Amino acid sequence: MNRKTKAYKSMAASGQHGALLRERVKEKRRSIYLHAVNEAAERIFAAKGVDDSRMPEIAAEAGISLGTLYGVIDGKESLYAGIHRIRIREFLDCICEASETIEGTLERHLAVLRSGSRYFLEHADFLRMHCREGNGWAVSFPTYGAGEVPWREGTAILQELFVRGIEEQVYVEDDPELLVRKMLALQQVELMHWVMRGMSTPHETVLERLEAQFLRAFCTLELQRVRVGQPA
Repeated sequence: MNRKTKAYKSMAASGQHGALLRERVKEKRRSIYLHAVNEAAERIFAAKGVDDSRMPEIAAEAGISLGTLYGVIDGKESLYAGIHRIRIREFLDCICEASETIEGTLERHLAVLRSGSRYFLEHADFLRMHCREGNGWAVSFPTYGAGEVPWREGTAILQELFVRGIEEQVYVEDDPELLVRKMLALQQVELMHWVMRGMSTPHETVLERLEAQFLRAFCTLELQRVRVGQPA
């Protein structure tokens, strides 16, 4: 192989490397833009609702041009669905971790309740989006995007804990699926109340109140007395 051929091959390899590097930079930039767009859209959707939100104001909130916005997202509907996919998957990861790291049925269940509720408290804009949607968590589940599957995975965790708790005589005996729906309703009411009161109540206060309500609603009287230090 002569020097000229070697030079051509070296230039070609260099060109391929440069193209790969430019593609990585482009993808990284797109990822940064998409993250900024998702956060901006979540704030706008929470404040105004999806129907009254406009793409130009989302672009302005994200600090990018409208053209750049449409370069990373197809439209408002796909943006809305994408936010739910990300948030609900993160929510599921939180409650899965809580369920896997705590021993004892009741303690695991309370950890799941706290972890899931804390996620919503720490992502208040996403919680406010749920408030605006008006869905009752006890009777319906998100169907947009891929949100329904992880949500149902989460309710399966809760149902398994109720089944186990009933067998251990920790919980009142009832239909486990119904108990899941009651728990979700309780959780939703408390979190929505927090939003309606201006989100000023400390997170720990909300979580303690939820835990106390859970014990009163689902645990046997004997266990409730033990938890508050009273004789059975």
